Amino acid sequence: MPPNDPTRSIDQALSMVSNTDPDVLDSDELAGYLEAIATIRSWCDARQVRATRRQRQLASEGRASQPEHALSDHGRQSSKDAKAAAEREEVCTSMPSFEDALDDGTVTAGHVDAIANATRNLDDTERAEFVGEAESLLAEAREQGVDRFGKECRDLAKSIRARHNAQAAEDELERQRAQSKVTRWTDETTGMHKTLIECDPVTDRAIWSAIQSARGRLRRRSQQTAGPKPTWDRLTVDAVVDAVTDGQGANSRLVVHVDLANLTDSTGSLCETDSGTPIPIETMRRLACEADIIPVVLDGAGVALDQGRAKRLATAEQRTAIEAMHATCAFPGCTVGIDDCRIHHTTPWQHGGNTDLDDLAPVCETHHHLVHEGGWELTIRPDRTATWTRPDGATHWTGPTNDRTNPAA
Repeated sequence: MPPNDPTRSIDQALSMVSNTDPDVLDSDELAGYLEAIATIRSWCDARQVRATRRQRQLASEGRASQPEHALSDHGRQSSKDAKAAAEREEVCTSMPSFEDALDDGTVTAGHVDAIANATRNLDDTERAEFVGEAESLLAEAREQGVDRFGKECRDLAKSIRARHNAQAAEDELERQRAQSKVTRWTDETTGMHKTLIECDPVTDRAIWSAIQSARGRLRRRSQQTAGPKPTWDRLTVDAVVDAVTDGQGANSRLVVHVDLANLTDSTGSLCETDSGTPIPIETMRRLACEADIIPVVLDGAGVALDQGRAKRLATAEQRTAIEAMHATCAFPGCTVGIDDCRIHHTTPWQHGGNTDLDDLAPVCETHHHLVHEGGWELTIRPDRTATWTRPDGATHWTGPTNDRTNPAA
């Protein structure tokens, strides 16, 4: 068997990994051990490419599901990883030399994925030119790490686009603007709340200019005060808050719902933000020491007071009262949070309806359209019992809506 035979290389790597205890290796030996693992992983990824290609062929014949589904269901991958694996196969099909290099372990799946990411927005002509650089790209991939190779691929794609389209840079910026978004979620493992902002470079520069200015201001302030100094990460977080709240920082509006028993002696059951996130009662007490408190007194059924017709729209205080009673849209079974709801007049204000809490209910965009354009009717009694009536006059549902304070809702 030739010295550079890939099969023997895989056999040697498998033997080394299975018969070696990494706990007793020194630094040089660990380097070889990790290289063996990388060789095995690349070999497996190459086999997955072939399996994905076959799955795609069977799917085109109507004999199997799409590769992404198979990779997710049988390959035990997340939907994101399954999509990346399917794109990896497409790259290897158009650039077979990369599949061979993946098979013998001289490049990794990360190198192939870098090509997929760089060429995603190229048209057919531009992509063909990129593929024409396969051999030189392969030589670079064998010598470079994934991060550096990814930059090489992105730079090549940009230069190709620029040659084919004088407006490439402007088009790319507009594409990035159109795809800009903000995503919020909570990590269920750590409980940390996360906000991801994806935006074009111009918007990013504007955001970070404000953050850096706020960070410098807060850093100078911390240096002038006694006590422990905040970490750089904490300082950056505070700067983000300072920038988005126009310098108000901790004085910006934060609504916390807590029952009196919990606030006084921790015997109550309710202590949460207006979005429904529970917080420790001790944290609530600390915030109460530093905040302007706007009390909203609820009766036994969880009903607050009203404001009359003084204003066309619900006041901030009324919205706070509604948030104290409702965690979600008032439509039965709707899970849209109170933050994303409109405050709806059950009797239209222009038809004599009062801007009173008895006449106000939180309704999400979908169900707001259901009332105004869909012919549905929503009525609500002082005890917060709502009735939804269909356009044909039939009662769809009647029941309590104060789902935060009434467990029967």
